[in-house]
Amino acid sequence: MVKLDLVFDDQSINTLAQKIADRSIEIITDRMSSLSNDLPHVLTRTEAMEVLRCGPTKMSELFARPDFPVVDEFGKKIPTHMLFKWIEKNTRWMEDNTKYFKKGGIA
Repeated sequence: MVKLDLVFDDQSINTLAQKIADRSIEIITDRMSSLSNDLPHVLTRTEAMEVLRCGPTKMSELFARPDFPVVDEFGKKIPTHMLFKWIEKNTRWMEDNTKYFKKGGIA
């Protein structure tokens, strides 16, 4: 059996890590799109809690945030597509570790 030793410089490692992160973002975005297609266009508080897997206290905190996408005109409802955009925009890891926002992935 032949043993093969691979040596990578920092630039190669960073490039590879960035490509893995970008591909991971694509996969997650596709899965989120698939999930959002199975949901109603507008979520109730209870449905949003199920999607976010949070309890009533956390949901109240989110509803109180000025940047959380809540529509008040017909009862407190959350547009599904805007909830997923809000999740992406408020995920620190993505901003800190990828170029997703810099590429115009989300507005």
